[in-house]
Formats: sequence, structure tokens, C-alpha cells
Amino acid sequence: INRTSEGEISLDVLDRTFRSFQNRYDDKYGGFGKAPKFPKAHDHSYLIKYWKRTGNINSLSIAEHGLRAMRNGGMYDQIGFGFHRYSTDARWLVPHFEKMLYDQAILVQAYLDAYEATGKQYYANIVNEILEYVIRDMTSKDGAYYSAEDADSEGEEGKFYVWNMKELEEILGKESAELYKRVYNLQDDGNWREGKKHKTNIPHLTKDLQLLSKEFNITEKKLINSLENIREELFKVREDRIHPQKDDKILTDWNGLMISAFARASVVLANDKYLEVATNSVNFIIKH
Repeated sequence: INRTSEGEISLDVLDRTFRSFQNRYDDKYGGFGKAPKFPKAHDHSYLIKYWKRTGNINSLSIAEHGLRAMRNGGMYDQIGFGFHRYSTDARWLVPHFEKMLYDQAILVQAYLDAYEATGKQYYANIVNEILEYVIRDMTSKDGAYYSAEDADSEGEEGKFYVWNMKELEEILGKESAELYKRVYNLQDDGNWREGKKHKTNIPHLTKDLQLLSKEFNITEKKLINSLENIREELFKVREDRIHPQKDDKILTDWNGLMISAFARASVVLANDKYLEVATNSVNFIIKH
């Protein structure tokens, strides 16, 4: 970093930082560099704020591409919501299946930045999904937040999260299973290398639902409703599986990140429930 004789940071560091991101940007899959890829929410938040400061639309475009690609990929739990720890490949397809509290917290901040910058409801929906996951699976009865969920269950990484087509047809019926297969890019023999043995799939999107609805010649609303019904059915079935172990440590610093995320979401999205959830964690920490 260039510093003046008085020791202050030169403002050109902001432009040089943007150029560094631009040089490492993966214009095909989104994000930066090659595999493995971490979500790195703060990078995307920086780019959105750089756009706001400078008006450089390319900075916002790079940030949006990455945020959408992560949400659409296997990095994201398409059934129960929340982000896995990182992608082992450049396409955001195959994650390390562990889920960390701090990732949920800072990714909420990045998607709130995107929502405030663009006004697109898409980003607000993602925030709501992440927070639904945290409330449901990562919050203690006393209001504090747990640290993580493991990647493994029954001695196998990702087993809780993956599906084979035979199983889906038994649960959903052939027609709905075929729709889910086409939308979420599933294959009869599995869609990831480690899943070939048991013909398992990681649900992920490669096209936005607006485009898919045109391909299927149905309204986007009808497609979304059908997929939500399928998701809810698969979620209920998945809840009966053996869950990954939960790391129920309650860390003050990570709770602080999550409190901040809930509190800001309560304001930006005008949701009093989120303020209540944040307050419960604050009260736990003050008391204990």
C-alpha cells in the first residue's frame, strides 16, 4: 500500500484493488481465480461499494455475477438453504459440505448490499432464505447461534445433501422428478465425480428460472410454485435422514457477526422478526 509521508493511505489503493479483482475475475463462472473457490462475501461487498463511489458499472456487474453464481451452484443448499464452506471446483458445483455460521452472516451482508444497490427482490429473497436456515438449524433455544454443521453424515461427506434419480422418482413421481432433473441439472448416473459410485446428484442451476420458464413454455410464477412444492417435499424427506453433526459451540465473535446481519436485515427488509432474533442473541451474550 502506498502511504504519504504523514502515513495516510493513498486513495489510489481503491482503484488498484478494483483492478486486482478485475484481473482475477472468472468471467465464465463468476468469482475470482480458479478452484477451490471460497464465497468471500467481503470481496463482493467491496465491489458494490466501489461502484457506488465511482459509478463503475463493471464493478457492480462482476459482483452480481459472483453472487448469482454462488446462489445457483451446489455451493448453496438448494433444498434447505444456507451456504456450504467453499467450492472444490471453479463452477461452484461440488462444495466442501460443511456449513459455517460466519459465512451465513457475512453473505447476508453482501446480498443486502446487492439488494440496496439494485432494488432486485432476488437478493432480498436470498437473504430471507439464509436467515430462515439460521433460525431453523443454527439457533439455540436460548437465542444464541451455533458455530457450524459438519460435512459428513454416516461416515460419508455430503451424503445428507445428495440425491439419485430413482429416489426422486419414488418421492415425487416421474413427472415432477423429470422437471426437477431438468431444472437442477441432474443425471441418471450422477452429476459429480465422487457421486458416480451411487449415482448421486448435487442440485444446482445453470440458468435463471426466467429463462427456463420460456424454454418450458410455462409462466415463471407457475414454474416457481412447482419447484417450491418439490423443494418442500424433498426437505421433509431429507429431515428423516441422519443429519450431519452440529458444532454447538457458541462463539461471541461469530454471534456478533450474525447479530449484525439480522439487525441490518430487520431494517433493510422491514422485518421485526429479525430484530427479535438479533435481540435474543444479544441478551444471551450479555447474560452469559
